Amino acid sequence: MNILTETTTYDTNPRMHSTNTSPIRAVLPNGDKLITREFGTISTEIAKPLWPIIKDFFWTYETSRLSSANPRDDTKHKNVTSMQRILMRSGIDIEKCDIRHFAGSVGNRCIPEWYCTTWNTHDVRLARSIFSKRWIMFYRSQNIDVRPFANWNLPLAGPKAEQFNPGFKEEERINQRCKLLKGTDTNMYLMYALAYGLGLRSSEIKRAKWEDLMLDGVGNRVIAIHNPKSGGKIQYRPSDPAWWDEIMSYKTSDDDLIVPVQEDNITRYFPQFLRRECGIKDKNPVHRLRKFCGHRVMQGNDIFAASRVLGHSSVEMTSRIYSGNPTIAPSF
Repeated sequence: MNILTETTTYDTNPRMHSTNTSPIRAVLPNGDKLITREFGTISTEIAKPLWPIIKDFFWTYETSRLSSANPRDDTKHKNVTSMQRILMRSGIDIEKCDIRHFAGSVGNRCIPEWYCTTWNTHDVRLARSIFSKRWIMFYRSQNIDVRPFANWNLPLAGPKAEQFNPGFKEEERINQRCKLLKGTDTNMYLMYALAYGLGLRSSEIKRAKWEDLMLDGVGNRVIAIHNPKSGGKIQYRPSDPAWWDEIMSYKTSDDDLIVPVQEDNITRYFPQFLRRECGIKDKNPVHRLRKFCGHRVMQGNDIFAASRVLGHSSVEMTSRIYSGNPTIAPSF
């Protein structure tokens, strides 16, 4: 069967086709009569690859677990949401169309290529995680036809890194407003301390526990980041000692989250505070604090230290974004 034209193809090897089409009759131990077709025909039908409805396929992806390196549930949900957006804009109904429509095209271009040029690459980058090598292996084990997914492996341009330009008056205003939170909202102050002081992302602030703050073998202060964005299961990031000690002064117990609040407080209300009270105009205000952390660490140390603190996969990434203006020593 051709997955795009739905035309039937036949094998010319006569040994692959059974000529016995007579049904098999048998009596089961409980007395029920069993009438079935020839065994070879049944085996062939069982071996046929499956083309589930896309909505059901998404359910399989979100509810299944890989043996290792399994993505978090919120990550899988984001990937599915991005894919749903792509398919909707491509005119594909996920409740009626099966997975063969992933191999479709728009304007003589495959769906991901068309979407990248018409809309953005970000959605495609997230959506195609559904078709990673490990997931393809899993789908094959479930007898799902993976051929319609081939077009989603096209190379994508890397995300554009925008140079960070620190505003010193902006930073001063941020620190003034956020330090007032000490006496009014401890949890929001700790969000500020983790982002500005230790360079954590919003997703990392949500998961950070007191037990993640630790000392390494030589007494350096570090924070353990589980399932970091750059890959791997755990990442030990060196920390600014002053901010590490400041955060530890609020410690209650090892098991508790450092910021024990609803997720909306971190992802919605804290960014609203940063925009309203601190005047941050950036699309992601919490990430703006992280950038100030990277710039501060680099100015006081070097770019390698900043890269380690921020958890970047390479120093090159740090140099493209967080380098800022170097501090020049006087010549006389």
